[in-house]
Parts: sequence; C-alpha cells; structure tokens
Amino acid sequence: MRMVEEHHRLIVFNSIHRVMMAEMALKDQFDMVLMPVPRSITADCGMVIRIGEDVCDAVVDVLTVKGLTPVTIYCLRGEAFELVGEFS
Repeated sequence: MRMVEEHHRLIVFNSIHRVMMAEMALKDQFDMVLMPVPRSITADCGMVIRIGEDVCDAVVDVLTVKGLTPVTIYCLRGEAFELVGEFS
C-alpha cells in the first residue's frame, strides 16, 4: 500500500501548531494519519493529515467548529495531486 492512494484526502494547514491541534481534535473520532507534505504540494508547515474521502466533509465540519479550518485539501489523481478544496 502506498502512503497516499486515490481514496485519501490530504488536509493542509498553514502552521504545524494548527496541524497538531487538528490531530488532537480528530484522532478519537476518525481514522487519520499525520504525515509529511508530499513534495509536489506546497505547505508552510511540513505536515498534513491524511483521511479517507468518505469522512472528508465530516472532518472539515469538526475542524471548522473548533476554529481549525484547513487551508487546502488535495487528492491523488494518477501520479499527481489535485486541489479539491480551498478555504479562506
């Protein structure tokens, strides 16, 4: 199994502090993995949270309620990462 597959979503934040806070908020409710940002994705913090596509909306809802809205969300399409969500 590859580290990221097409059914995964990578949640990107703008700081490592927000990644760590998001991990704490999600780990008891969702199957997730904290992992380094793939080279082809630009992120200031160096880490992303990998989740399943099937829980993506629920994860974003939990994060938003906790004031931890992500910056972007990516998925793998073939060999490249595609932006599938962007938050302001």
